[in-house]
Amino acid sequence: MKELWTTMASLMGVLAFSQTLLNTLLPPNLRFIFIKLFHTFLNYFSPYSYFDITEIEGVNTNELYNAVQLYLSSTSTTSSNRLSLTRGLNSTSITYTISHNHRLTDVFKGVYVVWEHIVTPRQTQTFSWRALPEEKRGFSLRVHKRDKDFILGSYFDYISSKASEIRRKKEDRLLYTNSKNGSLDSRGQPWESVPFKHPSTFETLAMDPTKKAEIMSDLRDFAEGSAFYKRAGRVWKRGYLLYGPPGTGKSSMIAAMANYLEYDIYDLELTEVQTNLELRKLLMKTSSKSIIVIEDIDCSINLKNQRIFVFTTNHIEKLDPALLRSGRMDMHVFMSYCCFESLLILIKNYLGCTVNDMDTEILRQLEKVVCVAEITPADVSEVLIKNRRDKAKAIRELVEILR
Repeated sequence: MKELWTTMASLMGVLAFSQTLLNTLLPPNLRFIFIKLFHTFLNYFSPYSYFDITEIEGVNTNELYNAVQLYLSSTSTTSSNRLSLTRGLNSTSITYTISHNHRLTDVFKGVYVVWEHIVTPRQTQTFSWRALPEEKRGFSLRVHKRDKDFILGSYFDYISSKASEIRRKKEDRLLYTNSKNGSLDSRGQPWESVPFKHPSTFETLAMDPTKKAEIMSDLRDFAEGSAFYKRAGRVWKRGYLLYGPPGTGKSSMIAAMANYLEYDIYDLELTEVQTNLELRKLLMKTSSKSIIVIEDIDCSINLKNQRIFVFTTNHIEKLDPALLRSGRMDMHVFMSYCCFESLLILIKNYLGCTVNDMDTEILRQLEKVVCVAEITPADVSEVLIKNRRDKAKAIRELVEILR
């Protein structure tokens, strides 16, 4: 062991002497050329390619750096032996990233890549209108040369997609309404927004489970169907028509759709829109991957892509037939009166009772009377909320009302 350390020390001494000799004999410009040729020689025989992604490009933030940072915070880190853990104020979740100057291995479709988070002190900068961080940060990606083209294409597209998904999950969803009389807000925008906190989900939505599953599948296919729509030459949008009597859950359905897809909602009030041109300008100011709720709309309007349009009406028979055709209204959803399955969902939501908690005879009576009674989920909810502290009384009163 002593001989090994002696050998290593001698080797380091030789390298240090060689570097000193090189600096003495060669002028700076020749040293630069020599070092460049040396690195070119090493890279030629190396089986790997390297890509650097710096945090700051010039004076602008590199969005790819932010995307990689978000993506790596969500990937498996079993191959990294050091991580940086952070938790925001009033947050219960912990996020982690690669520690400074440490590595992490990732696997994408069977291809192994190595990420390194490189952080070094920033040298003195010339005058700039923007103050730069004291540290220079960046990611270095190492990939085998045979996989270089594949990684530069599919892998970075995947990273950008995952980063966008993570951002949506972290950000609060918003409910937008168009400003009155086409006026602009303090930021010069035609939409005013408030945080969207509606708790409705498909799990709590009172409707036929089969129809519910069909809608969820259709939404999922749309959200994941960018490549399909592009390949088919179709605009990436989807129109839903929710129709039925008042109180059947159209608003709850819209909230469930927004919570399921993690999309913002734009509630378009057409009485505040004077012309089609104004309407087009409003739609141009909406973000992609959002739900636009419209109660009435001119048939000639050109709907933009990457969005879901939801039209609601209590009287489908009064709508212009041109508005009901496919391409404008892709899916018609009848929000019906309560069926037995939706009734059980409401009882579970408000009373915490499942089928196993209820008397068989009571269940039989409920199933018998709800099939012929025309009662909306809103009416049932009112009964259950009023008697939520007395479950037996709530069920008895519900049976009487249904009869």
